[in-house]
Amino acid sequence: MIDPKAVTTYAQYNEDIILAALLHDVKKGFYVDVGANYPVIDSVTKHFYEKGWRGVNIEPIKNLYQQLADDRPNDINLQCGIGSKAGTVTFREYPKRPGHSTFQPSQKAAHSEAYKDYDVPVVTLKEVFEEHCPKKVHFVKIDVEGYEYQAVAGNDWGKYRPEVICIEANHVSEDWKAILTKHGYKLFIQDGINEYYVAEESWSRTEGFDERVVLLDYHALKQHQAQSWQADSEQLEILVENNKKMTEQIEQLAQKVARLEPVSLGGQTLPRRLKRAAYGLTIDWLKYRRNKSK
Repeated sequence: MIDPKAVTTYAQYNEDIILAALLHDVKKGFYVDVGANYPVIDSVTKHFYEKGWRGVNIEPIKNLYQQLADDRPNDINLQCGIGSKAGTVTFREYPKRPGHSTFQPSQKAAHSEAYKDYDVPVVTLKEVFEEHCPKKVHFVKIDVEGYEYQAVAGNDWGKYRPEVICIEANHVSEDWKAILTKHGYKLFIQDGINEYYVAEESWSRTEGFDERVVLLDYHALKQHQAQSWQADSEQLEILVENNKKMTEQIEQLAQKVARLEPVSLGGQTLPRRLKRAAYGLTIDWLKYRRNKSK
C-alpha cells in the first residue's frame, strides 16, 4: 500500500518540492506558470493542482495548450507568449523537443533539430496579473528558454508581487536579475538550473526551510514511481478480493461435503454396512433384470 505520507512530485528538478517547502502553510494557493509545457510530465504546478491550488498556465504551443486545457479544467489556460510588451513575435517550435522551443533569437541558433517558425500573440505578465489573477499570487514560475528578460521586464513588480519566483537561469540572454533585486526580491537558492527569489516582505518563509525540504524530499515519489506503486496497490486489492471469493467457495464446498457424509459407509457398524451393501446390490440386480427384459 502507498505510504500516506508519500508526496508525488512531477517537476524535473524538484521545483515543486522546493516551492512546497517555502509555501508549506498555504492550503489552496495561486500560481502563474509561464512556459507551462506539459500538464503532467516535468510540471512544476501539477503537484499543487492536485492539492487544490489553482492558477494560470501560459503555453504558446497549440497541442500542449490543449493538453493543459484538458488536464486542468479548473485553471486558466492561455495559448500565448509572455514578453516585455503586447504584440506578435515569431516563435520557433521544436516538435520533437518542445522544451527547447523559444522566442529568443540566440537560443534559436543553439539548436539544429527540425523546427517550424510561426507568429504567436504575446502579452505582458502585468496584463496577466490584471486580468486573470487574484490579489494574492503565491508563486510564479518562468521557463521560456532565454526569453526570461522580456518576461520579467513586462511586469509591474512594485504592484504585482508574488511571494516566490522560480526562474530558469542556465542561459541568461539579458540581465533580468537586476530588475528583480531592484524591486525588493532577494535570491534565496540556486540549483544550477533555476534561481528562487523571495519577496522581502515574505522572507520569513525561508525560516525552517532546510528541515521542511529534507522531510518532503524523504517522502517524495517521482511520477513514474507513484504510478507503479499505485498499479501494484490496485493489483494487490484484486488479488485480495479473488482470494476472498475462493475462500468462500471452499467453505461452500466443505458444507456440501459435510451434508453428504451420512451416505458414506465409513465409520458405521458392520451390520449397517452389510445392510447398505445388500440394499445397493438389490437395486443393481433389479436394474439389471429390467434392462434385460426390454
